[in-house]
Formats: sequence, C-alpha cells, structure tokens
Amino acid sequence: AAVTRGTVVLAECGEDTRGGEVLALARRILRKSPSPGWESDRQGSLRALKFHVYTKSSTSTSSRDEPVWWSYCVVFDAAFVPLQARGFLEKMSLLSAPLRESPVWLRGGTLAAQDDFAPTLLARMDQASSGGRIAMVSDRVDEVKLVMADNIELLLHRGDKLDEVDEKARQMSVMARAFQRRARDAKRFQLWQQAKFGLAVGTAVTVGVAVIVLPPVLAVAL
Repeated sequence: AAVTRGTVVLAECGEDTRGGEVLALARRILRKSPSPGWESDRQGSLRALKFHVYTKSSTSTSSRDEPVWWSYCVVFDAAFVPLQARGFLEKMSLLSAPLRESPVWLRGGTLAAQDDFAPTLLARMDQASSGGRIAMVSDRVDEVKLVMADNIELLLHRGDKLDEVDEKARQMSVMARAFQRRARDAKRFQLWQQAKFGLAVGTAVTVGVAVIVLPPVLAVAL
C-alpha cells in the first residue's frame, strides 16, 4: 500500500513476495493519471486499486491555495477481496485527512511520511485483511438470518392466507347449507302446488262427469 501527493510517494508498506510483480503493478497504477473516481489494474492473480482525493492547499510561500491531488493505492491478491480493498483505502483517506494540512505532507519529498504513517498503513492493512474475513463470515451469517426471517414472514403470511381460505370455506359451507335449505323449501312448495293443482283438476273432472252423466241416468230412472 502507498500514499502519494501527486507523483511523490509519501509513505508505503508491504513486501513483494511475487518476484517483483507487486512493485511492477504498484508503479503501473501510480503512473495512471488521476480521475474523479477509482483506478484499477491487474496482473495475473494480483489486483490493484487507487483512490484519489482532491484538496486545495498552500504548497508554497504564496497565500493562494493550489489544487493538490492525493492517491491511496493498494495491491492485493485473491485473499483480499476488492470490497475490502476499497474499504481500506477509504479509511486511509479519512485517517490522513488532518495530516494533509501538515508541512511534511504538503511539501515533503519522497517517503517524507514513511516513519509516521507507514506503520499505520501496515497495521490497518493487516486489520482489514483479518477483519475482512471475519466480516465476510458475519455477512454470510447475517444473510442466512435474513433468509430465515423472510421464510418466517412468508410462513406467517401463508398462515394468514390459510386462515382466510378456511374462513371463506366456512362461509361458503354456510351459504351452501342455506341454499340447500331454500332449495328444499322451494321443492316442497312446488310439490304442494302440483298436488293442489292435481286435486283441483281431479275435482273438476269429477264434477264435469257428474254433470254430463247424472241427468240422463236420473231421467231413465224416473
């Protein structure tokens, strides 16, 4: 990891155990022109990130503030995920904010802040590496908890839906029984009406036959 003011490396830390690949990648990304956002590069399994901070500070005897850009760079492998690297660089930029106004940082030469800031860089990088793994495990546990919570909510919601279905089924059963009752009453009424109609028709036929048949019979008898 390294901190620079413009092209001047103020502090750096870490070891190159890749036969010069780490230093080569670090130099390459530091040579990139500063941008408003993040700079990234890679070489094999190695990754590099660079974060820029822009300030206005007096770097000379003039009272006029001049723009200054600061770079925070880290080279890492697969054991140090990009999210951890971003968090590490952002934290370094915040920690060094008061130091960017000091004469050493504003006007010092190469490695001017090495003795003061390199130990902080190294300690924070080790902390981010070990803490990042713990954080990832914690994040996975939290994700599992969220999934379980969602499942519980779904089950509870499903239970509410089942209760609603049971209530609707009960209401439909009541309505079905009421309909059957009304249907039986209607059928009973219809049968009574048919029976009354049959009785009335039978009576009328009997009376008609009596009216037609009885007079001749009575005449003969007399």
